[in-house]
Order: sequence, then structure tokens, then C-alpha cells
Amino acid sequence: MLTIKNFFSNYSMYKKIAFQITVLFFFIFITFQALVFFGFFDIDTLNVIHNHRTKINILFLFTLLFILFCFINILNKWFINPLMNLNKEINEKTNIFNNENIHENNITDTFKYCSDIIDKVNKKDSQVDFETSKLTKEKQTLMSHNQLTSSIFNNSQDIIIIIDNNGIITRVNPTFCKLIGVKYENLLHQPLIKFINKVAYKNIKASLTHELNRCHHWQGEFTIQHLTNNKNIPLYVKINKFIDNKNKHIQYSIVATDLTTIKEIDRLIYINHHDSLTDLPNRVALTNRLNDELNSQRTQCHKFAVVFIDLDNFKKINDNYGHQMGDKVLKITAYKLRNAIKKTDMVARLSGDEFIAIINPATTQTDVIQTCERILNVLQQPIIINKQHIAMSASLGCYYTHPKQHQTIEDILSQADIAMYKAKMTGKGRIVECNSF
Repeated sequence: MLTIKNFFSNYSMYKKIAFQITVLFFFIFITFQALVFFGFFDIDTLNVIHNHRTKINILFLFTLLFILFCFINILNKWFINPLMNLNKEINEKTNIFNNENIHENNITDTFKYCSDIIDKVNKKDSQVDFETSKLTKEKQTLMSHNQLTSSIFNNSQDIIIIIDNNGIITRVNPTFCKLIGVKYENLLHQPLIKFINKVAYKNIKASLTHELNRCHHWQGEFTIQHLTNNKNIPLYVKINKFIDNKNKHIQYSIVATDLTTIKEIDRLIYINHHDSLTDLPNRVALTNRLNDELNSQRTQCHKFAVVFIDLDNFKKINDNYGHQMGDKVLKITAYKLRNAIKKTDMVARLSGDEFIAIINPATTQTDVIQTCERILNVLQQPIIINKQHIAMSASLGCYYTHPKQHQTIEDILSQADIAMYKAKMTGKGRIVECNSF
């Protein structure tokens, strides 16, 4: 409500309001007189107004006063009081003349106080700017990190698959889609088992489950199948299990490398280094092994033996039974030779019915001779093919390579060949040493 204190405290404002209302009333009076002058009211209405003008004026006056007070109270409640409170708060906080920390006559203190206020405001602004800049940089770093991760995921030449605990694909990169010939939308939210070789998976399931439960990762070779041409694709797979500690949510990441090219390269290398008929190392592999032995011999000063093996009367087998029978005899002979030597030794097919054995290490002459006798014994055992007994024998020439002799591969093979030829000349089925141990 309007009080005397409030009235006098806002006297100047109320005076302006009263003046404006007076002007409004005067305008209403002039308007009424103009309506009377132009005959807007009839004579009876004017007479009634004239006869009761005192009552009407009093009623009009009280009505105006009531409206005035109501209007002032509304102004106080909604406009003047909030403005005064705001003004008071501003003055208490910012008016340097009303602050208790400031003396009226101390201009230096006043200036210092203002400077402190300005410094505090600037520091707060700087702090806000710093925090905003920090958040912006962190957001930009996070966005850059996410973009890099997504780029690596989508452009990786390796297969990358994310599955949930039920084996459902939640994310997969384009490499896997291309490799098995399935569109991305047909892979997403589908069971992974639907797109892999079930037989191959069955073979590794036990090992995979055990390792994932034990140490949360597994790696090994696995085969999948192209869904269009049914071509088997060898993969090297790494699987990791991730458990969210908060909600115990489990996910699996699968990273796989296509081994098709590597396997093909390995196959070509194998073909290049192995005899197509007997699957023994061929002349290329033999030359590489001899080079390695000679290089090793220069530093380690060890001895090794080279044994030249030639089947006796093999031409008669081809003539009497045919070349197909001869090929079968060579395959069986190769199998016997592999089993007659140690794992550290090597046997290779040089050509036709000629084989070379490298015995390394050659610790004693007795060990070398025992290996040669074992070879001779297994080769002298008859071979049975299609119920036909084929008698076999072989001649062996042994050559010992000594360190610091600077021998070439051709020299070594030539010396072993000479020893084998002497064995044939002395009656076949024999062992001849070309030089001393």
C-alpha cells in the first residue's frame, strides 16, 4: 500500500504522474464540452446532467482519486519498488562514495579501490576466457581423435570387426565386406557365425573360448569363405575381450589379416625350392644350404660331411617296369632318406636318381659313417609296389669339408661325386670316403 514515507521518497515521480493524469482529465473535459457543443447529447440528457452535476462531479472526483491511488500502487509494486531495490543494490556494490572502505577526502584510496574492482573483473573475465578456450581445445582434440580413429578403422587393409557378447556385429570396416562379398548393411546387426566357415570355427572353438576366458585374448590362423564363389580365404586373427567395469558390458574386437597373398608367396617359394616329384629340397635349396654352411664354417670352424647318393641300376627299373613305376620308386626312396637322417641334417634330390645328404654337425667320423650305413641299409631293403618286389641298392660317396680350405660348392659336389663313382667301381652298394676326417 502507498505510505506517506513512500510518497515523499518518490514525490518527484508522483508529481510527474499527477501532472500527466491532470492533462488526461483536462483532455476528457474538453472532449465532453465539444460533444455538448456539437449536440451529441439530447436536451433531456443535458438537463439530467445539469440537475445532478454536483453528485456527478463528486462521484467523478472520487472515482478519479481511486483510479489514481490504484494506479500508483500498481506502479509501486511492479515498477518503482523493484527499480529502487535494484538501484539500492547497485549503489551498495558499486558506488564508491557510499562504500565504507572509501574516505571522502582520500582520492588515492578511492582510485586504488576502483583499480582493485577493475582488476577483479578483468581476472574473472580472463578466467572465463581461459576455461572457455580450454574446453574448446579439448573438444577440438576429442573431435580430431575421433576423426583419426574413424579414418583408421575405415581405411585399414586389415579386417576390423566389433561384436557384442552374443556374437552380433555392431561395427565392421569395408575390408571385411569386400573380402566376403557382402554389403555393409547386410552385415550390421547380424551374427558373425553366419558369415564364417562353420567347420573351421568348430576346429578352434574350444581353444578360442578357453583363451578368451583365461586371458581375454586369442590369436591364430582361421579360414573364412567368400559367399559368392565359395573360395576359402586364410586369415591370421587376433581377438580381444573387453569388459566394462561399470555395467559389466562385454565386447570383442577382431583384427584379421588376409594371408592369401602371403600364402601364395610361400607356395611359390616352396615350389621354387622343392622337387615336384619327391617333395625333397631341390638343387636351389641345396645350394642355399651349402652356402650357409660354408659361411658358418668360416666363423665357427666346424666340419660337415656331404654324401653323394646314387641308386644302383635304376635305369633297369624304368626299362622293365616303366617310368611311372620309376617315379613311385623315387618317391618311396625320398621318404626313406628323410627318415634315415637327423633333423639337423638335410637330404635333397639333385637330379634323376641322384641325391645329396648334408650331415651337420659332423662331430666324429664314426657318427658320419653310422649315418651313411643307415642310409645304405634302408635303401637296400626291397620296395613292394602292386605286389611286385623291387630289389634296390645305392652307392655313397662321402666328402668331409674342413674349415679354412676356401672350397666352392662345385668343388665339394665334384669331390663327393668322385667318391660315389669309386663306390660303383668297387662293386656298388658301398660307401667310399673321398678324404680323411
